[in-house]
Amino acid sequence: MRITHCPQCETAFKVSPQQLELAKGWVRCGRCSHVFEAALHFEAQPDIPVAPLSNTEAPALFRSAMATPTAVSVPASSHVSPSKADTPSPLRWMVGAGCLLLVWVLQFLVAQRNWLAAEEPALRPLLSLMCACEVTWPLEPEAVLIESSSFTENPEGGYTVQLRLKNTQHHPVAMPALELSLTDLQDQVLVRRVFTAQELSAKDHVQALRDVRSTLNFDLDEQVSKRITGFRALVFYP
Repeated sequence: MRITHCPQCETAFKVSPQQLELAKGWVRCGRCSHVFEAALHFEAQPDIPVAPLSNTEAPALFRSAMATPTAVSVPASSHVSPSKADTPSPLRWMVGAGCLLLVWVLQFLVAQRNWLAAEEPALRPLLSLMCACEVTWPLEPEAVLIESSSFTENPEGGYTVQLRLKNTQHHPVAMPALELSLTDLQDQVLVRRVFTAQELSAKDHVQALRDVRSTLNFDLDEQVSKRITGFRALVFYP
């Protein structure tokens, strides 16, 4: 038999090992109803042998403890369900999804800035500000077709190439460069020359569904010019 003290009102009680085992070491004060762990408040005195008490003779504090086990505190090691504050709310999910969508939209606008500016020129200043870079005309080599071309020798000397380029898109595209290859009877390339977009036209773009005419004049070595019988023209973006 041990004596424990209520930490709330300091009332002393005698408790037996059987009673402590039955209540898992917890007791309720019969005076102030405070529930506490008896072992933490034992008196330092030798046990007094006392005959075991029956359940009907148990003090009121033990009967109360056994009748209402839910009043006993839960040990710290027990599992505790997460609070509502730890559970993500629908609003938090919506804010996170909105931020991800905004990042994706910004990345798309930056990646497609040239095409968007060609479709809607009024967006050009805003797009340039967003990406902190230059917004140029879109590079679409498949959109620019060579509608017609000719290669002639001038009577006064030199050669002339005439081209008509057409933009098949519904928005402006960048002016391409031209690769001109002069060939012999066996279709072997004798001379290859590249003309820049600035040499083809004074404009840096071709309007939507419009064409651009270009005339190029140049000289060739006399030995090479005697062997030229054909040419090939190709537009591209460097």
